[in-house]
Amino acid sequence: MPTADQRLDQLEPIISEMLARLDETAAKVERVSAQLRQLTVTVTAAIAAQSDNIEYLLAKTTKLEQSQARLEQNQLALLKDMDQRFGQMDQRFGQMDQRFDQLFDYLKEKLK
Repeated sequence: MPTADQRLDQLEPIISEMLARLDETAAKVERVSAQLRQLTVTVTAAIAAQSDNIEYLLAKTTKLEQSQARLEQNQLALLKDMDQRFGQMDQRFGQMDQRFDQLFDYLKEKLK
């Protein structure tokens, strides 16, 4: 049977290999953690940029919608104004037509 020293001599290389593997694993974990931190910073920055872009686009869309509504209101007001003016012109032409009819009737009476 091996002595305590012999058993310790047998365990020492195994323990040394296990510690070396543990150091490798710790280094890998540290590298992955650093990459994960960098990825988190990058994703956070990208999300913030996208949020700013979306906020900008929403503000511009709102302004465009408001401008469109004002433009539509102005067009309606212009159309109403033109309609009123055409109505007034139509009345004047009607009055002129009546006067011409009266003048024509008057001339017919005078020429009889």
